[in-house]
Amino acid sequence: MSVFGNSDELKNVMLTLWGRIKTDADMSEKLLRSRLLVQFRYRDPEGLLTVDASDGVELKLIWGRFDQKPVIEMAMKADIAHEFWMGRISVPVAILTGKMVSKGPTPKALALLPVIRPAFDFYPDVVHEVAGEGARK
Repeated sequence: MSVFGNSDELKNVMLTLWGRIKTDADMSEKLLRSRLLVQFRYRDPEGLLTVDASDGVELKLIWGRFDQKPVIEMAMKADIAHEFWMGRISVPVAILTGKMVSKGPTPKALALLPVIRPAFDFYPDVVHEVAGEGARK
């Protein structure tokens, strides 16, 4: 059974999580300095999130279709994303084992991990607030 009951639940959790990251001055500043456009493709349930810091001014979060080509694409099951945000899975190991597929300059993606690591602390609360007890694993 999936952590997320459906695509809407996944969408609400991820947009809330990234919304909090966006409002954190330290994390958002560092993400904006990267000027990266990163796209996360989720399956089981389906979802597509683009995090656009390309203009260096505003961190944009787009759910669904986005026509601009991302610099980095990360594809994974939604449950793997959940495990990552819970701090239970290492991205390099997940990439090596095929649990995550990365396209683009992977070192740039890995360099962002320390930037977003503080979000691990509030992710469980986001899941609880948005998806309820059923999604906590």
